[in-house]
Amino acid sequence: MRVATSESNSNSPLQRQGWPLVNMTDTLKKESMPPDAWPIVQRLVQGFGELPQVVAVAFAGSRGSAAHDLESDFDLYVYTLRDIAVQFRRALLGESAEIDNRFWEQGDEWSEPSTHTHLDIMYRSPQWIEDQLDRVLVRHEAAIGYTTCFWYNIIHSEPLFDPRSWYRQLQDGARVPYPEGLRRAVVKKNWPILRRNHSSYRRQIELALNRGDAVSVQHRVTALLASFFDVWFAMKKRHHPGEKRLLTHLPEPWASLVRAVLDAQPKALLTEIDALLDPLDKRLFEEGLLDPVAQIEHAAAWVSDLERARAFYERWFSARAGTRYSSSKRAFTSYFLSLGTGARLELMMSLGEAPRPAHLAVSVGSRDSVDRLVKAMQAAGVPIISGPRVTGDGYYEALVTDTEGNLLEITP
Repeated sequence: MRVATSESNSNSPLQRQGWPLVNMTDTLKKESMPPDAWPIVQRLVQGFGELPQVVAVAFAGSRGSAAHDLESDFDLYVYTLRDIAVQFRRALLGESAEIDNRFWEQGDEWSEPSTHTHLDIMYRSPQWIEDQLDRVLVRHEAAIGYTTCFWYNIIHSEPLFDPRSWYRQLQDGARVPYPEGLRRAVVKKNWPILRRNHSSYRRQIELALNRGDAVSVQHRVTALLASFFDVWFAMKKRHHPGEKRLLTHLPEPWASLVRAVLDAQPKALLTEIDALLDPLDKRLFEEGLLDPVAQIEHAAAWVSDLERARAFYERWFSARAGTRYSSSKRAFTSYFLSLGTGARLELMMSLGEAPRPAHLAVSVGSRDSVDRLVKAMQAAGVPIISGPRVTGDGYYEALVTDTEGNLLEITP
């Protein structure tokens, strides 16, 4: 339902039509709201309901979904055709309220000392929330993390004031099966940046660990988990519930894998990330949400002077060199160079190795894909130089030869 954008100059909807102020269920009141908090919420809803531009007021958040504790706040969403004057909001909430926050959504926050009730009031345009719903249900547009949070918010909320039944009809339109197109869009948007792309979160975490950058590690792990959850909920055809208590929405085996990432020491972090993402990849392939399409990951060449070769590509091709790697087990050093958005170039130097092309590395998407492909190659008689393993510089790979004897690295 598209809400009308015109407003009447007559008395408020409550006075004009005699609509009920609140249609809150007894279950919601009993389970989610202490008795002394209900009159406060009722007073606020009545105040907003007297404004002709207010279309609906909904109760949501952790209190609204009954997934709350004593510290949970009360989230009220006021759907209004135009801004509500700050002076009105100040008079309604009182001088102690924090009025007109605009850091995330436009809103006010207020705590009632006598009841320890904390309210978070957000002001939304009906057209805006309708577009958010269309974004996922009609246009199938994914985000980097949290794609379906507004969809979840609409469904898991209770209209306290809805005289035109606009919000109920919005909810009815939202109660549909998870679109397959959206499901695939979420995976397409979020899965590659977990660890497949050159600048994937896993790769950024690895580089941050190498330089001892704890803040960057923390930031990238958080981003990785945001995309992981977005993919996981899409895979399960479930709405993303938002940032709070996410582990309670996972089966224990998955929650345990996430906790292992959160608790990992730096030396074990990459291993725990792979332990989380490997079964995710497997399930995505089983669900038909990933196509095992191979791509050139990098080409490698032996050089006689590593720094000179690196400088050549930096000067003439604007290449960006990663951290210099030196093996602790043999006389081997290397650089990975990124050139635009294509495959990388690995320059390598070692005693006894003459300058020449060395190998191609082909990415197949995941460790599980590497294992299955190498197993099938071996059964077909393809020469396997070394089986899937973690190399000294942290890469998971297998080494095979093609029909002409060219070396191929197979990587996730």
